[in-house]
Amino acid sequence: MALPVTLRKVDETPRYCLYDLGAEDTVASRVKLYKASGDVEVVRLSGEGVPAGPPFYLAQGVPRLRTYCERNQYPDEDTWTA
Repeated sequence: MALPVTLRKVDETPRYCLYDLGAEDTVASRVKLYKASGDVEVVRLSGEGVPAGPPFYLAQGVPRLRTYCERNQYPDEDTWTA
């Protein structure tokens, strides 16, 4: 069964972007994407009310975040099915 995955940008600075990661209307984690390195830092884990646990969403979201760095484009929102 495929689940929706959503990344929503909540803050952006010259050094990093802060994203909420989860389902369409719930947040499983908040992550910080460092633009220069592509490193991802988990700021907060929630998991309350999401169809799958935070590890599922991190496994789906981290590779997508790294593609943002490769393209040097940081969208406000990105949704896909995994």
